[in-house]
Amino acid sequence: MYIYRSFETDGAFILLRPILITFLIIAFILFSIVILPKTKQKFINGFTVISLSIISMIISAQVVTYHAIIADEIGLGGDRGSMFMFLVIGAFGFLNSFIYLIRQGD
Repeated sequence: MYIYRSFETDGAFILLRPILITFLIIAFILFSIVILPKTKQKFINGFTVISLSIISMIISAQVVTYHAIIADEIGLGGDRGSMFMFLVIGAFGFLNSFIYLIRQGD
């Protein structure tokens, strides 16, 4: 039905999934940097951690919203994987900020 078959898988619209995967990788890398004590002092500060977390959560929420609108308009179903990725990005965002602020107090 569509020009590219990668727009849908099993009746679900998945075109915007790579954007969420990119933000998930960024959130995981930031989480790894926050957890490791030696790298934390070299690369990041509080403003960086909080701003990257907030920006990634906001953009991910917009992608999921636009994903739902597009899927509804073209008559496809929603994608559970994209919603779960958004929830994981949100969890990493809160964890990154929380862990950084906790460790900064030590």
